[in-house]
Amino acid sequence: MKTTKKVLLLITLISLCACKKDSKGDKDDYTTAQNSTAATECLAPSDWFTMVNNTRQTPAPNEGPTSVFANNATVTNCDFHQWSWQKFLWLTNEVNGVPSFMTSLIQVSATGQRLDPANGIVLTDTAQASSSTDILKTPNYTSGVPKSTTVYYSIFMDKKMHDTMLKYGPIAKNDPSKIKGITFPVGSLELKTSWIDASVLKDPSSYFITQGVINGVKTKVALLGMHVVGVVENHPEFVWATFEHENLAPAYDWSKATPTTDAPVTSTVDYPFFNKSSTSTITNITSGNGIYTDVFSVYKHGVPVEKAMKGSHDVQLFMKTSQNGSENFNNIRTINQSVKKQLKGIWNNYFYNGSIWINTEGYNTTQQQAALLDSLSGTLSESTPGKLTRGSVAAYNITMETYVQVGFGPKSIHQVTVDSLVNCLSCHNASHRSKLSPLYISHVFNGYVGSLKGLTRKQIKQESVKEIMDDYNLRQKLR
Repeated sequence: MKTTKKVLLLITLISLCACKKDSKGDKDDYTTAQNSTAATECLAPSDWFTMVNNTRQTPAPNEGPTSVFANNATVTNCDFHQWSWQKFLWLTNEVNGVPSFMTSLIQVSATGQRLDPANGIVLTDTAQASSSTDILKTPNYTSGVPKSTTVYYSIFMDKKMHDTMLKYGPIAKNDPSKIKGITFPVGSLELKTSWIDASVLKDPSSYFITQGVINGVKTKVALLGMHVVGVVENHPEFVWATFEHENLAPAYDWSKATPTTDAPVTSTVDYPFFNKSSTSTITNITSGNGIYTDVFSVYKHGVPVEKAMKGSHDVQLFMKTSQNGSENFNNIRTINQSVKKQLKGIWNNYFYNGSIWINTEGYNTTQQQAALLDSLSGTLSESTPGKLTRGSVAAYNITMETYVQVGFGPKSIHQVTVDSLVNCLSCHNASHRSKLSPLYISHVFNGYVGSLKGLTRKQIKQESVKEIMDDYNLRQKLR
């Protein structure tokens, strides 16, 4: 009996010690996150996968005044990840093989002009947000097969966001002061999607493929990635969620812990954006270098790593930021696993790579939240401890933020600090040409206003890139 009590006491002490160790914020690591046995996990409800006549019917997420977002003091990290996945699944509900985002949303150009996708998704835009010159392409193989091909982008809006843009665009053109404090309404939705000529893929069977029109030519195109960007109650800054195909590029090997290391290719997967015989370093993922190919992913799920520790086990410590990295990483990992187990069909080959939003606790009205966004302006993205960014504070999509995964111009991946992190909110904030409004968070809104002023698409793009760099450089000087 005494022996049994001693054993139970020993087990209890071990458990308490383990719990105490896991609670330390300075020991966040991938190993801890992957092996977590927390009592609560971030999961996907089974009703997301209801089938009617062999077709998935995911319900639209509740995002208004009766949703979990209505109380910004109790909403959890998992709630945002669940919204992100449910919204993606709802947008990819199919009717006769066509996902709903292609039929229920409005395709627009980067300057807000409505496009006609009657003959296929219109694809002419090749530039990413960080530069007008960095164009992502598949590798150039010595045999010339498959041929090197460019990634193209398309933008969709729901009617609510489109109508808001049309209403306030002319006002912003004539008197920007009159849109200060104006926000996009709850439910507003914008998608940015990335596509490639499907014929260059060695195995296109795992991609969603549809009709596209590339520079006027009808072409079968494959979906690579998607930003799902929507306004929920108490969050006029939008929730910025990103999804991509699961086998586009390799991941950086943090266990090597070298300043610049070749992107590891240890799998048998043929990555469309990485030639296994190539050498790839940080220059391949740095804006302004003109490197089009052989890219790789740095921070899994947009959770920044501080360093790799060598020992009996390679452990990667999460950077200390405004968001608990272990919690965020583990919630994304578990909800992805939960979806993977339940989702059937082509969309099961796409995964959720994280999202970012702002903590608005204590700001309980739209007016207060708008004023907050205006006051943060170009500093909206700052993710040092104590700041308001939440979720994946280094959020990116390998096909859309390829060149800013580690900020602008570091010489080593291991030189990146919390002060130099770049995320969606680094480019999308409430400031535009020294004017303030939450409407400016949308680049399409800015492009639309620019077009009303008579600016060309090239001029609008150059203006946008300059603003991004000016904001980034200013933040660096202030530190």
